Amino acid sequence: MKGRTRPNGAGTAYKRGKTWTARVVIAWKERPEGGFTPVYRTKGGFQRKKDALDYIPELFKSPKQEKKLTMQEIYDAWLPTHEGRVGKSTMDCYKAAWKYFKPLHYLPFSDIDLDDLQECVDDCPCGKRTKENMKALAGLLCKYALPRHQTDMNYAEFIHTGNDEKGTRPAFSREQIDLIRGQVGITPHAEDVYVLIYTGMRPSELFALTKNDYKDGILYGGIKTEAGKNRAVPVAANIRPIIEKRVATCTDLLFPRENNMPMSAKYFRDNYFYPVLAAAGIQPIPTPDHPAYYVPYSCRHTFANLLKDVQGSDKDKASLIGHEDYKTTKRMYQSAELDNLKAIISQLY
Repeated sequence: MKGRTRPNGAGTAYKRGKTWTARVVIAWKERPEGGFTPVYRTKGGFQRKKDALDYIPELFKSPKQEKKLTMQEIYDAWLPTHEGRVGKSTMDCYKAAWKYFKPLHYLPFSDIDLDDLQECVDDCPCGKRTKENMKALAGLLCKYALPRHQTDMNYAEFIHTGNDEKGTRPAFSREQIDLIRGQVGITPHAEDVYVLIYTGMRPSELFALTKNDYKDGILYGGIKTEAGKNRAVPVAANIRPIIEKRVATCTDLLFPRENNMPMSAKYFRDNYFYPVLAAAGIQPIPTPDHPAYYVPYSCRHTFANLLKDVQGSDKDKASLIGHEDYKTTKRMYQSAELDNLKAIISQLY
């Protein structure tokens, strides 16, 4: 009589040498070339297959995690494990690259996603070699964090380092902004893309906003550095109807996904941002052979470009975009008056 087959997803046991190993799939990891590959959790050393199968329920239990480690803590733990494996010059390159991740140093590593890493690379004032070192370092940290349950995937694989020495994510042109505006009310979540352009918020910042974060024409939100946290962003006239409609109709989050579920940056990018750009005729849906040219952070770079063309001080513009200085937006951040910020935003169209 043929033995019973275990159902899909129930785990399995296989013989390895003289002992048996229990194995379950705990997650699926996206591959750069497309598709997904399983992430396994295993336990070996069982003398009998039955013992390995009986242990499978334990593998499905989430491992105890004492706390979320910050990126700094992951780096400090990883550093001594790697220093003996490569030469001093290589380690010096990693240490030099590390300082450009400063905005993320004290964030929980499990909360950091591709867009956070990408922005640090984009904001780095150095050339392509340094940006490549940043990507390599981020990859090593992700690989160190993954088996320690401090991240769910190696986001560094998808970091873009630019096509030249000053490569950065491109901004939308005025004509492309108009094409995106034309999709509002037609293509789902086109208004999310349009609002990102005219607030300069990071995707994760926008998707964390609730109806209580909007008061008298001002959005209050932000993450990361002290300059970025809880900053005031006056709402431009052309997106105010979108914001006020959301406030009037939403239950809590201003920009959720379907069924009022929280929106993640990755879900937005793959399910809304790329389809909006395709519908607007700006770029086709990316494929492994034809990767994206524009990404959600292009909205933030577009906002920075729009600020260049209006009157206002560098310190106030830096405050709007949430930088501590204006090296990307220029130098010398100081506190900004709300009336000044409103005056700058009122010039956008």
